[in-house]
Amino acid sequence: MLKKILIENLTCNASVGVYENEKLNKQKIIINLEIVLVNNIKTHTDNINDVADYGKFRRIVLEIINSKHFNLIETLADKLIKKIETFEKVKNIKLKITKPDIFEDCSVSYEISNYP
Repeated sequence: MLKKILIENLTCNASVGVYENEKLNKQKIIINLEIVLVNNIKTHTDNINDVADYGKFRRIVLEIINSKHFNLIETLADKLIKKIETFEKVKNIKLKITKPDIFEDCSVSYEISNYP
């Protein structure tokens, strides 16, 4: 049975971008994260220690985003994936970062995954 945690539309302000105005002003980004869990997650125990804590993943994402300025959303995405994949209950990850306000006529997103 496939088990996933989905963190959808996590909206925050980030210091990300190569242009001067992006370096001076944080901008809105939207994070969508899909975490495929290992098969031996014990959901029947009703114990938080037996499952993957989605609150912890959310905190990690926000901590990394707020840790420094990132020139590229690609670099930010890579750092997020590398941190999250270190958890023993995580099998695969797909991450999408969107800059919704970068252009007036469209949003721009970057997506990365470590799916086989």
